Amino acid sequence: MATNMRGLTIFISDIRNCTNKEAEERRVAKELANIRAKFTASKPLSAYDRKKYCWKLVYIHVLGYEVDFGHSEVIYLVSAPSFQEKTVGYLAAAVLLKNTDEQIRMVVNSIRNDLIAPRDEVQCLALSAISNIGGPELAESLAPDVGRVLCGKTTFPIVRKKAALTLLRLFRVNPDLVPNDEWAPRIVSLLDDPSLSVVMGVVTLMLGLCARDPTGYEASVPQVVLTLTHLAVNKRCSTDYLYYQTAAPWMQVKLLRLLQYFPMPSDAT
Repeated sequence: MATNMRGLTIFISDIRNCTNKEAEERRVAKELANIRAKFTASKPLSAYDRKKYCWKLVYIHVLGYEVDFGHSEVIYLVSAPSFQEKTVGYLAAAVLLKNTDEQIRMVVNSIRNDLIAPRDEVQCLALSAISNIGGPELAESLAPDVGRVLCGKTTFPIVRKKAALTLLRLFRVNPDLVPNDEWAPRIVSLLDDPSLSVVMGVVTLMLGLCARDPTGYEASVPQVVLTLTHLAVNKRCSTDYLYYQTAAPWMQVKLLRLLQYFPMPSDAT
């Protein structure tokens, strides 16, 4: 997407052709001044130009230069209806915005709207942005919405897996957002999901939760043992998860680690 932007390609080429650090700094300063002028001009920017300038800001930031403007344009892209614009906006937000910036409050509603949108690709963008930005502001505001996506009956498998990992990210920011008595039954029920990728994401989430307090997750032991039996004994999985004729070895390791948090079952069967 970004490689089709002639202005961006020329700017990257100019940076690569700089013979010393001073030349690079001059070229970056010139480009920053041009972008700032475009953002403050009375003439409205086209979607193409807004994406191009935001890509340039991301590239300049990656080079190690401070970018202290353009946040409103990034937020505009995040809230845009076009998937291409959202992609650039979310990537730029993850790179340019800190979780302590005041602008985070402005992007919360856009992320929430994308989480409840009936488009799996948009939901994935929103979940990735939450994980990448993190911080108390996003955690407190969006943890309930992430939970609804995780447990939603119509959620796509790839979205559900991302939601599980995003909830783990938010839990690490503020453990009180995922109380065991409220979340344990809902999370344990997801171990029955037919998608192995979803189960892997849920097990990863449970490992993080149980490391703090396994209370309430004891009911997961039978399903964990059953899944482990399917993989280790029956090799019941798609060929995508076979590694040297071993069924999802990384998943087996996670399941064994999870069982360490619980006592041995009293029922031998």
